[in-house]
Amino acid sequence: MSGPDELTLVIQASHSSEGEFLNAETRAADTTRMNRIETAADALRDRALLLAAELAVDPGTWYLRMLEESQKEGDPPDLGALVRAYWELQQVTGRADLRDEWRRLADALWQGDAA
Repeated sequence: MSGPDELTLVIQASHSSEGEFLNAETRAADTTRMNRIETAADALRDRALLLAAELAVDPGTWYLRMLEESQKEGDPPDLGALVRAYWELQQVTGRADLRDEWRRLADALWQGDAA
């Protein structure tokens, strides 16, 4: 009977008895080469900007400027600006779906969560 094969030796050398990796390299993500994943917040921002344009909401308002700037820069939207935009859109239209959206966003803002 021969000794352990090469694969067995590699497995034994790279794991402790608790199953943790001993030789694992720590690597950080190369953020300069990674694309940001579009999130639900991005879609909400795009929808708010589209509705605001359709309803002729003043594009100079602070919350629309913040949303447009984050869109141009490819950054996530400011949650406070999203809350205000959806609140304003609901006030203009009276639509219940927009009321539900700004309330959900406000809850997320108060909890410190992302949309």
